Amino acid sequence: MSLFAKFFGFRSALERQLYEIYSHMLIAVGYKPKQAQRLASKAIRTLRRQGKIEGTADLPEDYGDRLIETADLGEPLSNKIVERARQEGATDDDIREWWNLPDLCRRMVLWSENIFRYSVFSHAIHCDGRTTEEAALRVHKMYPIYGQPDKFKTLTGENRPLPHELRGRVDAYKEAHGAELIKEQVKHFPSYNAFVRNAITEGKL
Repeated sequence: MSLFAKFFGFRSALERQLYEIYSHMLIAVGYKPKQAQRLASKAIRTLRRQGKIEGTADLPEDYGDRLIETADLGEPLSNKIVERARQEGATDDDIREWWNLPDLCRRMVLWSENIFRYSVFSHAIHCDGRTTEEAALRVHKMYPIYGQPDKFKTLTGENRPLPHELRGRVDAYKEAHGAELIKEQVKHFPSYNAFVRNAITEGKL
């Protein structure tokens, strides 16, 4: 292990890679280098511990494949996860892509998402003078919101949270069509989530 890795507490090449990705991502959106590096390294250590505590840190690399197999065999927990994703438009490939990621990768995605969403929310309130409701609406227009519906009780109907398994496909669609075009299209919908659901229904996504 390098002195650099020891200094930041990294235990693997994956953690070092995640540190590089997310510290640079934070710098790109305005964080100072040292602050970005500190935030990224702290997040990796914290989320690593969470994974250990919750028993997900050592899930196999093909966990997504196993999840689908056990769901189709009727295992209750697997079936609940897989069927919810399928009902929301996720394919088995989408499910595999998300759940085959290392646990720490998934956790870092959620961590970074919360930072960026909150940054927009906070800016809308403190810099633009928006109410909390207006700030939340701006976030929901700018970004897809993922998660369990019971954690976002104010988001209902077509605005309800998307399953995490759709992330890869939504990101690929945005990359293929461009952020500006997507932004213009989303204007015609109450939220980014409603736009995504419409695109899935029309077979565009």
